[in-house]
Amino acid sequence: MAAFETEESSLGSPGQGVRAGRWAGVRRALPASVVVAAVLLGAVGSIGSPLLEGTARGVAAPDGPWPGNKEVSPPPDDWPQGGTFSVFLCQDQDPFEQCHSRAITANQRRALEARLRAMPEVAEVEFESQEEAYANFREQNADNKVLLSAIQLEDMPESFRGRLHRWRDLAPFGSAMKKVPGVSNVIAFGGFFWQGRADVVVSLCGRKGTIFACKGRGPVTVRERKAVGARLIALREIESVYFEDVAHARRTWAYLWGEKFSDAPLPESYHVKLADPGGAPVVIDAVEGMAGVKSAESA
Repeated sequence: MAAFETEESSLGSPGQGVRAGRWAGVRRALPASVVVAAVLLGAVGSIGSPLLEGTARGVAAPDGPWPGNKEVSPPPDDWPQGGTFSVFLCQDQDPFEQCHSRAITANQRRALEARLRAMPEVAEVEFESQEEAYANFREQNADNKVLLSAIQLEDMPESFRGRLHRWRDLAPFGSAMKKVPGVSNVIAFGGFFWQGRADVVVSLCGRKGTIFACKGRGPVTVRERKAVGARLIALREIESVYFEDVAHARRTWAYLWGEKFSDAPLPESYHVKLADPGGAPVVIDAVEGMAGVKSAESA
């Protein structure tokens, strides 16, 4: 996980909600080709929500909510089952080695689609054209004028996107698809634990020298963290506040990416459920700028 030991770039920060931009920092742990595809093409959640129905046991939930004005139970120890995938197709002059600078042929595209639709582990699949990919990209990055000006229609690859029934199929599916002629890249994700469970995420300062660090200081202290928690539970808009430690954060990202995050220097954070999601700006304003807070964003 040495890729985490970098400065934060303009691609985003880990506190930007559940949408693709929020995960840009975590994506830096992957090969550059996967990062480009995931960030530019909005692979996350392309078909439905990244939180898929079902349960998968064996990963512990946080110890419980930060004690507040209202007694609540911790999040259930059931994790989203299944996953989502994007299989990107080769274009002319693609830099990916497996493309050999040649676009996928019509026969290869038909064979790939037939294979995907026949696979028992695939729950749903649909084709995304270059035009559809470009329209989705512009919608998902509407506020990023620099990125919009840099990426043109011809930069968008076609793809097959869909869902898998079982989380344990993510890795073998990705490995198999990368070997198919005409495929440039494959991205597969599990569900995100906090999707639907929180309306605001408050990311705390992480370790120096990582993308999660706050400028000019070290990680959040215990005293600072408790002060942030106390500020949150004092707000009338709050229904429950969950504290996520580094260990649970690693499990969350490992489940999302389908790979180990045992040594990733992920930050601590608070995940806040509101009585009315419309109260998010009040909560964000209450903690932004507090010592030890890196970011506070709507989920």
